[in-house]
Amino acid sequence: MAGIVYIVLRWQPLAALLSVGAALALGFAVITLPLDQPVRPFSFRGEDYQIAMGEAVTIFGRELVLEPSDRMAMAFLFFTAAGIFFLAWRTSPRSLIFPIGLGLLSLLSGALLIRPLIYAALLIEIAAALSIFALQAEGEPPTRGGMRYLAFTTLALPGLLVTHWLLDRYTVTPDETQLLSTATALLAFSFALWLGVVPFHTWVPSVAGDSAPLAGIFVLTVGNHAVWFLLLDFLETYPWLSSNPNFGSFVSTAGVAMVVVGGLLAPAQRHLGALLGYAALADSGAALIALGMHSTLGLELALLSLNVRPFGLVLMAAGLSGLWRYNGSDDSLNALRGAGWKAPWSTALLLVGGLSTAGFPVSAGFVWRWALYRALALSSPGYALLIMLSGMGVMVGLWRGLAALLDRPRSPENRSVIPFPSEGWLTAVVVIIVIAGCIGVGLFPQVLAPWSTRMADTYTFFTP
Repeated sequence: MAGIVYIVLRWQPLAALLSVGAALALGFAVITLPLDQPVRPFSFRGEDYQIAMGEAVTIFGRELVLEPSDRMAMAFLFFTAAGIFFLAWRTSPRSLIFPIGLGLLSLLSGALLIRPLIYAALLIEIAAALSIFALQAEGEPPTRGGMRYLAFTTLALPGLLVTHWLLDRYTVTPDETQLLSTATALLAFSFALWLGVVPFHTWVPSVAGDSAPLAGIFVLTVGNHAVWFLLLDFLETYPWLSSNPNFGSFVSTAGVAMVVVGGLLAPAQRHLGALLGYAALADSGAALIALGMHSTLGLELALLSLNVRPFGLVLMAAGLSGLWRYNGSDDSLNALRGAGWKAPWSTALLLVGGLSTAGFPVSAGFVWRWALYRALALSSPGYALLIMLSGMGVMVGLWRGLAALLDRPRSPENRSVIPFPSEGWLTAVVVIIVIAGCIGVGLFPQVLAPWSTRMADTYTFFTP
């Protein structure tokens, strides 16, 4: 489908329709088709062709296995990608996000399915290289954020490859327990690079700041969440990782560092893209703090954060994409001064998405933040306070951006020389739908909370 979409890319509505339709169809198929019995998709000349979804498929000597945890993770990736494609239809026409996004879905799905897990690192590396084409604007050289993302992804490979070799040695000499300690350190280092843990976080604001907004947020949601699910697969496959006595403190410390850096630097940004990146960094850090609780409740909260995060980040990126397109790809506050009056729907997307990412009440992001505050109130109130202050920092940065967008320049010299075409009624309809969805999840959290609980039930590494 990625190849077909690339061919028809000049007919943007058709490309968007095919991309959204393919992602939705795969998402519904992966959660509805049974794993315990064969499926008969079609018949040819009286012969039924069957697909056994729960059986392993061997390709080039490697197995692809669809397990209950993987199918729910893949469904999440497909549905998130469908939402990004839907918004890109109105805010980022003729973008390479459609064909490249479908290609990335293929690679990231393979990373979740392939066994042994070490080969997933190679697929994620290929996905990072492919994403470069979508991150850069048409006719422009590769972006700094894209190259940083590729560099940090590549740096994570040696540690994972050496870990695989150490684990093979450990199966032969189980008395050498030092091998497990070395493997744990290497895995922690590799995933810290992938997740953008401080001080390896510089690629996160760069990807969001100088790349095509929706392509950058595709990396920070779909790509980043694939890494999260791969981390959970590692914890499920190797129980000695989560049983390490330092697991909770290490993960929580990494999360606190991300929350503090994101919350402190978000208000100081003079570019909306960088603000988006630091907001994503702070939100990811809060999810790590939840995982560091070392309990089933913490795992449920971390998964709930992954489920609601796209409502904030994707809406922010869509709003920025609309402003980015109307203002000559310049997202600085000075360049966007007064643009909110000419692109009101893009401004509304940016505002609602930013409030959700910051955990403002009656938004999708507040659903999991409130549950996390309650869980941390008795055991770690300091962590809860830091997360709350971090959200306030994101809102301060958002307030500064909104003040610039709604400012009315007093002199003609300050007005943008680039004409602002009308956003149109169709864009208004799309914006109203997605904003209503974000607020609806905030008002009715039971829509996603049970889904996160079912996802957490597929993992057993925190089960007593």
